[in-house]
Amino acid sequence: MALDFKQGISKQITKLNMKTSTFLEENKIKTFIGTLENDIRDLKVKAGELGYQMWRSGNFDPNQLIPLYKEISTKEAQIQEQEQQMKEIVAKNQQVLGQTSSESLSSAPGNAVICPKCGASCPANVNFCKKCGNKLH
Repeated sequence: MALDFKQGISKQITKLNMKTSTFLEENKIKTFIGTLENDIRDLKVKAGELGYQMWRSGNFDPNQLIPLYKEISTKEAQIQEQEQQMKEIVAKNQQVLGQTSSESLSSAPGNAVICPKCGASCPANVNFCKKCGNKLH
């Protein structure tokens, strides 16, 4: 009886550790994605301003914009890689803990729901993800 109790406690602690580590890893990825999105926004503004200045001066040279566009494309590719990595983390966590997608939705901290598509945390009372628009319920 005491052995079963110890095993039960150990299993719950392992689950808690796994969920915590997954949560922290997801948040790191989300923060990095947010930084990349801000960088992309800044690069687009910079490209727009540069293009307008060149056009206004009558010396429009699209070749001067290409490095900015390439940098934007690189950052967009990094975002896709990070989103894929987050999906893999969620899938691995579900596999290790034996959860289904609906169980992972309810495992969000507090009164929140985790989107199975992008991993964003959303209030439990909403039907669609605020980040990607995926249906939650």
